[in-house]
Amino acid sequence: MKNGFTLIETMVVLTIVGILASLSIPEYMKAKKMAQAVSVIADFKVIHTAAVACFLEKGKYPPDYYPGGIPKELKPYLPEDFKFSRTPELDVRYDWENWVLANGKPKHPRTGILYGISVTTKDKVLVKYITSIYQGKFYYSLGNNYTFIMEEIPDKNKK
Repeated sequence: MKNGFTLIETMVVLTIVGILASLSIPEYMKAKKMAQAVSVIADFKVIHTAAVACFLEKGKYPPDYYPGGIPKELKPYLPEDFKFSRTPELDVRYDWENWVLANGKPKHPRTGILYGISVTTKDKVLVKYITSIYQGKFYYSLGNNYTFIMEEIPDKNKK
């Protein structure tokens, strides 16, 4: 009697392994994307906490800043190695939003947003997962920008 596997036995094993892989890979990808979304939301909480600490100490929120850049007023309140750009590990850049009031109306008239954190990403699946677990409002802004709101002025004309 020979030791080893027949061609039929090998093909059956490979077929079973292929079926198991085809079932588990999509679940792995889903779990990975969900973990990335949780990481982004954790970053939101860090930025939000830093912004509130800045407000409590200085009496105002940091000014608006560009995507991927950290406002200098916010830096002392963030962890030392915190970054507003998570590329290349994730296709994500954060943008601190501070739309100053002008004549009693928000500068961003369409959304009414005063303060928020925008995420710039082309990864629409990641945005889907973020919005499914984020405990607040968000708006699709422009291009690949999605703004997650910290504070807004409701439009009194909308019902």
